[in-house]
Amino acid sequence: MKVWMWPKSSELNFYNDLLTNSLSGAGIEVKDLKHGKLLLQVGGARAGDIVHIHWMHHAYQNSNLLVFIVKSFLFIMTMLYLKVRRVQLVWTIHNLYPHQVKYKRLERFMRTVICKFCSKLLVASESIKRKVIAEFDVPASKLFVVKHGHYLGVYKSKGVDCRKAYGIDADADIYLFLGAIKAYKGVEDLIEAFNAMKTKQSYLIIAGKADKQMEAYLKRVEDKENIILDLRFIPNEDVADLINAVDVMVMPYKEITTSGSAILGLSFRKLIVMPDNEFIDEYFKEDMVVRYNPNDYNGLENAMKSALNVKREQRTPPYEEVLKELEWSAIAQKIKNVYQGWG
Repeated sequence: MKVWMWPKSSELNFYNDLLTNSLSGAGIEVKDLKHGKLLLQVGGARAGDIVHIHWMHHAYQNSNLLVFIVKSFLFIMTMLYLKVRRVQLVWTIHNLYPHQVKYKRLERFMRTVICKFCSKLLVASESIKRKVIAEFDVPASKLFVVKHGHYLGVYKSKGVDCRKAYGIDADADIYLFLGAIKAYKGVEDLIEAFNAMKTKQSYLIIAGKADKQMEAYLKRVEDKENIILDLRFIPNEDVADLINAVDVMVMPYKEITTSGSAILGLSFRKLIVMPDNEFIDEYFKEDMVVRYNPNDYNGLENAMKSALNVKREQRTPPYEEVLKELEWSAIAQKIKNVYQGWG
């Protein structure tokens, strides 16, 4: 059995590399299925081999409706070819829908069809499983819950004092937003909440590459006192020192299924502020997350204040217990069992 993984690795996220390496450690041969070459590369796949895709929409989506339809047809033909060849198609559903959807009805149609063609579907939580069953009419027997692994030891410290580099005092309270800056991630709400509760001793670092819409918004923000904008893609080698320098990570996302950023914060044992959702209940324990009602106008502001109180009380959450459940070796074995029909 070979597994053709799309993507096998990624420059933007260590998730795929960690998954691939752990599967290889479990004795599975993982081949690199390159973007745009699905049909060409799996021509040599044999019955019993597996094509494992993570972000399906790259195979068919397009902003042009006609191109979207043509690509969708070609992808359906490709899935039919795989089925005839008795090659299993496995999909890890990271999000119920892509973050950007132009043609919602067509998107839902394609995802429903893909679910029917797939031999197995992987999700990272029971809450996503319930949503997939309801949204795409998928039998529960086809869905398998395998948690997202941790990032322990992945990002190495260079020993850089980021507080000093940003000109922040050693005893200041620092909130961090880290990652690509897009509208659905709630950065506008974050800035508004921070400006409403900040003191001379509190700072907000927003670090990540902004899209054009958010870059224009950030330029319009008038009150930027104690807000540090580091609007670039943060290199992997800078991540550890940046996270280690802050007190609280804030993730005010408007849409959450599974958050790799939250698991990154968990891996660094950082207190996280995020809107209340079922994902929290499955991955975190008490005093690891300060949650808030996103429909409460002052919810985010109050949660950010509460987070500092939790920090000052120096509570000791059971991080080791939680992180042990996210070991990649155990995750690889679970996925291997799913591949082999034992899941």
